[in-house]
Amino acid sequence: MSSFLARSPGPLLVRARLELRQVLRARIVLVAAALLLVAGVAAIVDGAARVARERDVIATLEPALREEESYLRKTHASSDDLGLVLYYLAMPVAHAPNEWTALSTGLRDVHPYSRHLRFIGLVPQLYKSDIQNPLKQLSGSFDYGFVLIFLVPLFIIGVSYDVRSRDDDLGTEPLVCSQPTRLSRVLALRLALRAALVSAVWLALLAFSVAWLGLPLDARAGAFALASLAYIALWFVVVFLVASLRRSSAWNAISLVGAWIAWCVLLPALVNLAIITASPAHGGVELTLAQRQEMNAGWDRPKRATMEPFFARRPEWARTPVPEDRFSWPWYYAMHEVGDAHVARQVEGYHAALARRERWTARAALVLPPLALELVLDRMAGTDMATELAFRDSIAAYHEQLKQHVYPLLFNGKGLAALDIDAVPRHRFDGAPPPLHLSGLAGLLGVLALLGAMIPLAVRRIDATPWLEEASASGKGAPRPAAGQEPSGAPYALLARDDEAREA
Repeated sequence: MSSFLARSPGPLLVRARLELRQVLRARIVLVAAALLLVAGVAAIVDGAARVARERDVIATLEPALREEESYLRKTHASSDDLGLVLYYLAMPVAHAPNEWTALSTGLRDVHPYSRHLRFIGLVPQLYKSDIQNPLKQLSGSFDYGFVLIFLVPLFIIGVSYDVRSRDDDLGTEPLVCSQPTRLSRVLALRLALRAALVSAVWLALLAFSVAWLGLPLDARAGAFALASLAYIALWFVVVFLVASLRRSSAWNAISLVGAWIAWCVLLPALVNLAIITASPAHGGVELTLAQRQEMNAGWDRPKRATMEPFFARRPEWARTPVPEDRFSWPWYYAMHEVGDAHVARQVEGYHAALARRERWTARAALVLPPLALELVLDRMAGTDMATELAFRDSIAAYHEQLKQHVYPLLFNGKGLAALDIDAVPRHRFDGAPPPLHLSGLAGLLGVLALLGAMIPLAVRRIDATPWLEEASASGKGAPRPAAGQEPSGAPYALLARDDEAREA
């Protein structure tokens, strides 16, 4: 017997092997892991297809522009009306996706990634899209971020909610209490095995995304890996804390699902409502309507009333003759610019309100881990609000370049021959990798550290639970070793030998 004990593995390894066998024998766990893996692969493949379609659309913008310019030039060649051609001509602008865009749709399903920018007023072109696709905005997109933020915690809850209470359900509590090890270590071992399973699924999905999407293994990849692992670890810490309360399996499941609903659904919705209420943003329809009203009112004013504000903005064209008794293209384009200038402060206020909302969202992410992870992933993918605002600012700057290019032609009365489509400036917003969302990453790590600080208290609660005393009083178990006592490996060795005998 002594020689057998000398050759027997350590108690922790034996316990780990037994627990691992129990996990792998639970078919529902393997089925759930397979479904999670399939969902992640489907989300990555769908994201790659979506990004490929976006790149195909962007690639067709330049050929479509040349075709449109050729058609307009031919149809208006007889009138030689440059102003009319420029009225219909639309220059393409696009927000090109980066390598990470396939993992997180973000705002790209609401705000268009490609536009056709005309030479007339900018505000209606830029902000009328705010009201597009409300159903898509409500339902959201199925992407890898959705799988990681919403489905992975549900999988963790499903495989871990009964790590302690299952002994009560199966009637094996006296056997567990009789083992020469602390119950907190048993629970930690069980959760560690399940964490390894979840991490294996996540690593498989990450490897697949790197291979399928060609993701660069740079600092952003390291930040994403750190944020994802912190998010997974956080949910396992929550499971451990709930298990330490010594409640039933049903109570644990309800509590964990309630935490998921609060963190992932309810609190973000309430925070979003509070931010929108505290920082109202009057944009979109309001800006478009105000600009249109000001511009349309110019038809009923003397032309000099329109041209004077324009000349004040652009004194280089102050000597341009504008007839009062008939239509002229310089007056018409000036009227559009005056309409944009009329709502310029409202546009600045709208952008300031959106930026303010973004800052408050980042602050809320300090205590909402799902929101923090979403901000990290959206920033890496270039699909967050800050990137969208930068895209709009770049469009405004590009529109100014277009006006600087065509105004000399219009105000000097040039014809179609003066328009060289190759000389017209082009614009592409490449979505260069922005700085990492440090507040989101800090929020994840901060909440994880805060919950981790509660682990020692949970360990004392678990180890101080009078299970063994109750079991000893009823004759169902053996007393637990004193704290710090080195456990013997004999019970684990016997359990391992009996388990091998049953398998044989």
